[in-house]
Amino acid sequence: MDDTSRIEKARGLLFGLALGDCLGAPFEGKVGVTDADIVAKENATDTLPHTDDTALALVLARHLAQRRGDAREPEKFVDLDLLAREFADTWHAEPWRGYGGGVTTSFRLIVEGTPWREAIRAVYPEGSFGNGGAMRVAPVALVGTDSGQVAALARRSTEVTHAHDDALHGAVCQAVATHVALSLAPDEPVRAGDFVDSVRPAVPSPLWQDKFDRVVELVEQRADPAQAAAALGNDVSAPGSVPLALLSFLRNAGDPSAAMRFAIRAGGDTDTVASMAGALAGAHSGYATLPRQAVSRLEAAAQLHLYAEHLA
Repeated sequence: MDDTSRIEKARGLLFGLALGDCLGAPFEGKVGVTDADIVAKENATDTLPHTDDTALALVLARHLAQRRGDAREPEKFVDLDLLAREFADTWHAEPWRGYGGGVTTSFRLIVEGTPWREAIRAVYPEGSFGNGGAMRVAPVALVGTDSGQVAALARRSTEVTHAHDDALHGAVCQAVATHVALSLAPDEPVRAGDFVDSVRPAVPSPLWQDKFDRVVELVEQRADPAQAAAALGNDVSAPGSVPLALLSFLRNAGDPSAAMRFAIRAGGDTDTVASMAGALAGAHSGYATLPRQAVSRLEAAAQLHLYAEHLA
């Protein structure tokens, strides 16, 4: 991949992540959403504000862009104490971005001086298994040179907020899947079974292996959004959202807009699922395939361009 192509895909990844978030947010928890409803939002003229999904992904992207470590040494490349504080400071500056109650408590404690390892267990003693790590993790796919490095960076960037194995598995799944999507040519057919097989080794969990099997089955069955949500879930947990995002991409590979609409029509946690699906689809197809009218209205467009170029 030459530099121009890599920047195009890096932009696709970050802008796809933000666009899915912005388009999905107005429909969170709503039922009966149609493609026409989403297209109307795409084609409107107002600014598209983002939620905590994009806000924290931008923090991670900036953290990675400013480091001078080696992706083979994730403990040096991602500074846990610094990253935890950067996340918490971002919440503190804009707490209205839609943060969940658990992470809000953790970030408040960190801002007040509580060590992050203690703060993240204040609400969930066993560790949160939410999708907060997965929703923001895609930028690490631009840093690691192979799936092993990407998985290690994903786990490290997630553990500052989520200690549960399933939250870590979800982040690794999303990050490695994004890395695989980056490696495929935009015009290359995406075969669901082969794609999922590239991700499987990074997530050695029986629960997640079953989810992978179900994703492939649903792609082959051409499941609609309602069927996908019923089979995989559409909630705020990592196991109940990351597989749906993967399916949304694989059912609509080559068409980022369709992938995001699929995720939104599946209901539930629409901003996060569409954000993850958008990152996958944009990483595969590139920036030019995203709906230009909507992309031009993204609140964070300047930052997205900047970090895409740095990380590429």
